[in-house]
Amino acid sequence: MDKFNLVEKLKDKANINYEEAKEVLEKNNWDILDSIIYLEEIGRIEKPSVGVFYTNDSMDYNKEQSEVTSIVESKNNKEYKESFQGIFETVCRYIDDCNNIIIEIIRNNTVILKIPLTVVILLLLFTFWITIPLIIVGLFFDLEFYVSAKKVNVDKVNKISNEISKSIKELKEKIKKRFNDG
Repeated sequence: MDKFNLVEKLKDKANINYEEAKEVLEKNNWDILDSIIYLEEIGRIEKPSVGVFYTNDSMDYNKEQSEVTSIVESKNNKEYKESFQGIFETVCRYIDDCNNIIIEIIRNNTVILKIPLTVVILLLLFTFWITIPLIIVGLFFDLEFYVSAKKVNVDKVNKISNEISKSIKELKEKIKKRFNDG
């Protein structure tokens, strides 16, 4: 398609004047799709609400259809990249939040170890057969677990952790009493 026809087509599709259409096409290396996307990004034309648009031009239907298909495919590819980027940013945000939540392992009012929640999650995912029994055994050796975070309210978690610690201590006392009486 020659440059004059490209300018005319962009001018008609975007409802802009000839000079502006020519300038935008020149900026975008005479690519009509890039030009339309550029006009959408700068807010000169409104983005379509759906990924497909129709034309009433019937002179060269196959050629028009292939242009529409390439525009739709390109737009879908861009949306896929944007959705992947959104997912990636969300995952990174959750990892950052988990890095800012600290699990403190305490014994006799002394902090033995501080571990970010991300590490605990990874340990539970990959070595749960070791991690879970160690946590349970640790409770019997008077280890307490305290959660601290700046952004998240962890009062309920700490309350539950304290109740578990108290229950384990009571269980230990009962077991000691049984052995001493028996």
